[in-house]
Amino acid sequence: MALEPMVVRTKSEAAYAALREAILDQRLAPGQRVTLTSLASELGMSLTPVREALRLLATQGLVRQDANRGTWITEYSPARAEEVYQLRLLLEPYAMQLVAVESTDQDLADIDAALADFDRACAEERYSELPELNAALHRRIYSAARAGVLLGFIDRLWQSIPYQSMNVISHHDRSAEDHHQIVAALHRRDGAGAARALRNHIEHAHAETSHRMERSSENTGSTPPAARAGNRPK
Repeated sequence: MALEPMVVRTKSEAAYAALREAILDQRLAPGQRVTLTSLASELGMSLTPVREALRLLATQGLVRQDANRGTWITEYSPARAEEVYQLRLLLEPYAMQLVAVESTDQDLADIDAALADFDRACAEERYSELPELNAALHRRIYSAARAGVLLGFIDRLWQSIPYQSMNVISHHDRSAEDHHQIVAALHRRDGAGAARALRNHIEHAHAETSHRMERSSENTGSTPPAARAGNRPK
């Protein structure tokens, strides 16, 4: 397993970014036990920034820590993924309607610039950059809602999306089309239209995540937790 820290402000942020990416694309597998020393060695860092990164990942639910037994990568059950996406469908369209009302002309110009960055990376086949550019675009859109508490909840949900990197890369054309529909609606100040386009965008991602989790379950021969827990209400 090769872990490469991203270029960010501090060593703990670099460790966090690299570990989070490895968890979400399953280079660090669900249920895998990890040690501080092995991760520090992989990253070429001292123990302190890696320890801080693991603490942050634990607060976001991406790892489980036990003082006596060690640290494990959180297993993403279909039920957990379902909950995350249902919450996204509640919160993010609401944020989008706020953006349609609250955003300034400068906000829209910044959103256009973030959209252009994503489109340019697609055209130039810089696929490894797409997950971060996708997140930056969404973050820039939601920040225009002027609702800090809501943005905090949305950020927390985004930290918990399994397979996010792979979904964006493998379906970048559809993501780009969805992005353009959302941004066009915002320029029209059409909050309902922007929210509707975003719901479609989230539902596409949800379907792809469910498909990936089913394939992962088939490959491991495990019984999906959702089959044991029953279906959640839609």
